[in-house]
Amino acid sequence: MKSMLSHSFVLDCLEETGPDTFTHFEVLIDEHRRLEQEGCGQPSRLKQLVPTVGTFHTRLPLRQAFHAYNEKHRLTKRKHIQISFNEIRHILNLAQVIAMRYPEGSTERPPTFNEKEKLVEDLENDVDIIEGAIQEGQLKGPRMVTFDGDQTLYTDGSNFDSNPKLANYMYLLLHHGVSVAVVTAAGYEYNVEKYEFRLSGLLEYFKSKNLTKEECERFFIFGGECNYLLHLGHDFHLHPVNEKGRGGWMTATKHIPHSPANWNEDEVNALLDAAYTALEESVNDQNINGRTIRKKRSVGLVPNAGTSRISREALDESVLRCQAKLSQLNGGGRSNLPFCAFNGGSDAWVDIGNKRVAVEVLASYLGIDPYEILHIGDQFLNTGNDYAARAVCPCIWITSPEETTYILKTILNLAGIQYHLDNELEATAILAGRKSLDFEEMDRRKSVMQQMDVYTGEIKKG
Repeated sequence: MKSMLSHSFVLDCLEETGPDTFTHFEVLIDEHRRLEQEGCGQPSRLKQLVPTVGTFHTRLPLRQAFHAYNEKHRLTKRKHIQISFNEIRHILNLAQVIAMRYPEGSTERPPTFNEKEKLVEDLENDVDIIEGAIQEGQLKGPRMVTFDGDQTLYTDGSNFDSNPKLANYMYLLLHHGVSVAVVTAAGYEYNVEKYEFRLSGLLEYFKSKNLTKEECERFFIFGGECNYLLHLGHDFHLHPVNEKGRGGWMTATKHIPHSPANWNEDEVNALLDAAYTALEESVNDQNINGRTIRKKRSVGLVPNAGTSRISREALDESVLRCQAKLSQLNGGGRSNLPFCAFNGGSDAWVDIGNKRVAVEVLASYLGIDPYEILHIGDQFLNTGNDYAARAVCPCIWITSPEETTYILKTILNLAGIQYHLDNELEATAILAGRKSLDFEEMDRRKSVMQQMDVYTGEIKKG
């Protein structure tokens, strides 16, 4: 796509041909989806052009997204700088968000730029219109939004401690009927306080908003990719979801072939043994200043204490070695377990299971169709752990919590909740009885736990 747009830029005709280029890709994607659904085995033109292309779960209104993005950023007016990969990524993200607000078969049509500006003005001047627009029923858009943790909700290796705007948007999703799940590689088994420590600011925000019991029950954490499922209780603490028995999430998803309910522990240990060996060899061969650690359902390569970060190249090499070794293990008929070997930015991990399994399990457990789920993450390269989710649900590729915040604002704007976005933070500050949120609960927990190693989950007390 970038190369096709580059020709138009060089010839100074991007304003005329840019929209047509995106229309051409819409046609290719529609054909690709039709042939996949028919299952005729005939490769689409898009598949021939891009052999690694995945599944498209919805139509993508790329031309419309390009027009909207160009209206704001005036890409076609530039004379020296071509359209970039990141700008194409933003346009694709916007197209996916629009597609989920206006699904196939919908009788509604998205407003034009001028109509949208008029709608915002009307909403801001008439609170009754606003309340009617957002109380008609479930938010028009995704029924569930799943999030990666590091670099999606908070910076890599940090915690969710001071982002009230993002917390507010996540609250608004819950408030308007959307289920929210943090699907993270962080695997602390069912040690609830460790997940709460990582999400202290978000949980404190929810508490300040006094979420209803129903709203709390729509918030989930899936730790270790897809191994440990927790939900938010009305006491604003996380609680493990029962695995077995009536209402147990494993029992309810045993029909899914790759569900954790069907994993064999001997195969789990054999895969982790092989992954541990591969990481140890990689550390020795590359002289990496790091250590290999093992958990119940994962092994990881993490920096030694007090040392600089491990280079991206060394982490990618370690991940690809693991992928090759474990693929041979599966190919040998000894294991068919799903796994995820990925570069976490400052570390490398091999987890039993992946985010595809997490989305499938959550979709089945909550009775939501996968195409109604939107996964937001930052690791969509073949060495990333969001990559697998592409196979089962629409995805958004972001690079920072700031981009996540913007995506959620766009989802809520399209649903007609503009007024609340602009006024909610001030209302929350008044409700809390202070000028700005200071997340006191975060400070309290820090005083108790002092410091937690995000890699191992070990808590060091002062």
